[in-house]
Amino acid sequence: MVEARGSVAGAAQADLVDRLGRDRVSLGEAARLLAGFDPAGREGPVAVVRPNSVEHVEHIVKVGRTRHLPIEVRSRLPALVPDELSGSIVIDSTGLHRPPAIDISRRVATVGAGVEVGAIDRASRQARLCLRGMPSLHANETIGAVLGAGECGELGLGDGSLLTDIVSALVVTGGGRALRLGGSDLFGQTPWLGEGVPNPLPLLLASEGRMAILCEVTVRLHPAPHVAWSAVKLAGGRPNLLAVLSGARAAMSARLCDSVLIAETSDSIQVHVRAATWRGEDDLPATTSLASAAFARHKVSLGAWRDEEKRVRLGQQAGEWPKPVAAHAPATLDLRVAWPDVPGVLDVIDALYAEAGEVPVRAWAVGGSYLRLRCDLQSVRADVHPLVQRVHHLLDAGAVPIATGSRLRNAARERMPPAAKVLLTALARAWDPEGVLSPRTGVI
Repeated sequence: MVEARGSVAGAAQADLVDRLGRDRVSLGEAARLLAGFDPAGREGPVAVVRPNSVEHVEHIVKVGRTRHLPIEVRSRLPALVPDELSGSIVIDSTGLHRPPAIDISRRVATVGAGVEVGAIDRASRQARLCLRGMPSLHANETIGAVLGAGECGELGLGDGSLLTDIVSALVVTGGGRALRLGGSDLFGQTPWLGEGVPNPLPLLLASEGRMAILCEVTVRLHPAPHVAWSAVKLAGGRPNLLAVLSGARAAMSARLCDSVLIAETSDSIQVHVRAATWRGEDDLPATTSLASAAFARHKVSLGAWRDEEKRVRLGQQAGEWPKPVAAHAPATLDLRVAWPDVPGVLDVIDALYAEAGEVPVRAWAVGGSYLRLRCDLQSVRADVHPLVQRVHHLLDAGAVPIATGSRLRNAARERMPPAAKVLLTALARAWDPEGVLSPRTGVI
């Protein structure tokens, strides 16, 4: 509570303003409004800070440690659950916007955590390169938010996850130290540090800022393919959904497409398919024809194919990706599902939607070895939705939550093997000994 610790909060606010400047620190009503609280209320964060450098982040962590105030990292404000930010110093990571630096010879891009993923892809395309995967339904997601949530992306998912292309990261630990993690792959070395200690970078991904604050990242790039889009709208229902998924898996197995996006509503299924070839533009007609045939074998007839505009291919404008089903940004439950678990996960989701008295509204992104599923939580209180309260049924069915958050963290942790719990606990104690980044529960 800010009011119960007024002198501590006031001292912390003065420290932040003194070092970062008044334009980067929001206090009082402004902070409450940014975080999603009632501006006229008493509850709210100590401050909302928008740093633009690693040094700024180090100072914020130092203030949190000195004043014994928890630190919460967010890339999207106002928060869906603002109560979690009460009494905290909130870091708005979108201020970490170092522009993409493209190294063509090594095929990597180094960029600030607050830069949008789409901007990184557009800058890479000007060098005829691109990201392996990226979000499409929320085009303004930042690279820090994607990695912090363990997001695998949607576009290009058939060719692999964006998470596998992280080369190195610059982070600030809860102890206030800036560390460079990884980087060995960048120089063609084995992925181990000189002392023989394994690289902890993969463990940092999806930690949601609870082990270290991501400031900069270096991501591997790939040659940009020649692509064309097709779409079809089908009647809603499980048979049509399974037919589309079967066609998508067949097309991806033959490397005919790298993106299949499926949006389910109450009465329809909208499908967008991106055929891709790396053999040259002349090969694109044959690729699209084979992709249509792969779907046709499962009685799904795709529409006419449309090449991407030249300006999009060259990164000179935002990609014309399929738009979300809803114009707003509702609360969602995001899941990663292996192919063999799809029927069981579907059964559980349909049952939990029925318990909520809602018709399923879902968005799928198809990958080679797994699928990414986004469930729209249509209730006013997303945290009391059956899909969230009974998420253990989904975990038992084989689904893995993306962005566990406070509502899902305990359920996910219960299913971790003992060795993983010991490893993460030890790492948290080393990086964040005072629990500045893992406040309240201390659960990683």
